[in-house]
Amino acid sequence: MLRNHTLAALAPDDRAALYPHLAQRSVGRGEVLTSQGETVDDVYFPASAYLANIVTFRDGSSAEAFVMGCEGVSGLAAFLSELPCAWGVEVAAPGEVFQLPASALRRRVEESDDLRALLIRRAYDYQAQAALAVACAGAHTIPQRLARLILASTARLERAELRLTQEDLARLLGVQRTSVNAAALVLKAARAVTYSRGVIRVTDRAALTREACECIDLEETLCRPAFRSQADRRPEPA
Repeated sequence: MLRNHTLAALAPDDRAALYPHLAQRSVGRGEVLTSQGETVDDVYFPASAYLANIVTFRDGSSAEAFVMGCEGVSGLAAFLSELPCAWGVEVAAPGEVFQLPASALRRRVEESDDLRALLIRRAYDYQAQAALAVACAGAHTIPQRLARLILASTARLERAELRLTQEDLARLLGVQRTSVNAAALVLKAARAVTYSRGVIRVTDRAALTREACECIDLEETLCRPAFRSQADRRPEPA
């Protein structure tokens, strides 16, 4: 089975209860998995795809609020609260996901304290990231914010590269594409990254860390430890 950190962290009893309901599928860029304002009927665990939380406004414009990879699970806060999702979930980069009916997950959450605690920790992680992102946007420069975004995303995905276009990055940072291009040139000049055809590759993580704002340290301290305790668990092959 392709890896997903949330699935990998499941206790053996939860794994046995949920795995029969999982369906592996390929998803394409731009595919809508959950529509904004609708209930969460299925949750998705990215394996190799990137999923984006998209907020759409009345005039039809939209902005990416968050991108998750193999560490995550989609629509979690809406699922836990049993409320319509305040954002849409779309595929930011194609790949594989595991789809699970929300009804199956809910039944198991009601039976398993371990699973409930695991999902609450992950929801806290996302809330902390959102709070830090808002604070960062008001306090730090675009090159600093871009460096933090690249560092945080590659750490969570456990990869040295991101498959995101400049348009994707502009929507995530809430800035113009030209500003992203200028910030990327700063990071390239520092020999911290290379960037070509929608692929950002970290070439010197220490140099990239020097270019980033302090929010990367806060995120590492406040967000990731809540999930590390079970990080050594891995799903069994399908």
